[in-house]
Amino acid sequence: MANCTVNVTNAILNLQKVTSIPTFILGVLGNIYVLLMFCRSPRSEWNYMKIYITNMAIADCVVLVILPIKIHFYDIPWTYPKEVCNLLLSVYYVNMYVSIFIMTAISVVRFVAIMYPMKAREILCCRNALVVCALIWIIICSFSTIYFVHDSDNDKTMCFQRTREGLSLLFILLLSIVGFLLPFLIMLFCTIKVIFTLRKQLEIGSRCEKIQCIFIIAANLIVFVICFFPVHFGYFFKYMAYTHSCDMQFIAHNFLHSAFCISNMNCGLDCFSYYFATKTSWDLCCMKQTREEGSECNYVSPTNLKRNS
Repeated sequence: MANCTVNVTNAILNLQKVTSIPTFILGVLGNIYVLLMFCRSPRSEWNYMKIYITNMAIADCVVLVILPIKIHFYDIPWTYPKEVCNLLLSVYYVNMYVSIFIMTAISVVRFVAIMYPMKAREILCCRNALVVCALIWIIICSFSTIYFVHDSDNDKTMCFQRTREGLSLLFILLLSIVGFLLPFLIMLFCTIKVIFTLRKQLEIGSRCEKIQCIFIIAANLIVFVICFFPVHFGYFFKYMAYTHSCDMQFIAHNFLHSAFCISNMNCGLDCFSYYFATKTSWDLCCMKQTREEGSECNYVSPTNLKRNS
């Protein structure tokens, strides 16, 4: 095992600035807009989808707030107490994975609403949405204790880079299996079932509405994979490279941090793919249509759902 000290290249630092600055600006503006619109809504208009999107917007905003700190200290030695670095990293990971699990919950909500529309009216309500979101926050925060037990004492020469040693295998497995693979498989199953169901019913009701639903649901899954698969693959790549040459460790280290640049973009895309895109598709396709009771996509749009209590 080679004893190496690795760092990111100037190209990765430039990539981070090119991706993070627009993500920060658009993400903060978009997520704050969504939160303000929801806060201004009368209580009688709140529904379970708004609860999920609100929690996701909050989680994304927290990650976005940390981005400027991350950019500033990315290639600068960390001179503050190690506890501050550990707190920042914990908050970053917690909110990133809360966002992932809320995306998964929204996929399950769509699946239940479209596959079981009659039962959905009982299952999908504000109370259950609050319980699900609370459980997500509690579970993810409890998992962060594993980081403090196994990884908080590791190399902190640079807070946002591990220049000498990587994450422990236990923490990598936790992040990759529970934090990515499980949500991905759930989203993949729900997305495939929902799209197949909507395709079979294209000639029933509003064809335009169903095509818009299919496009949005598929786009959500594609964005999820593009943003989060590279970084979780990068965890394993860097861990495996740790037993190889310094050149391999250098490549793995830079791959992982280029993947982080991509994953951070998800915080700026969520508000557009889960709120603005859905709102636009409904405004375009449903303004001329009288909604029928039990319409399949009524549960997909956050703006056209009746309040469920």
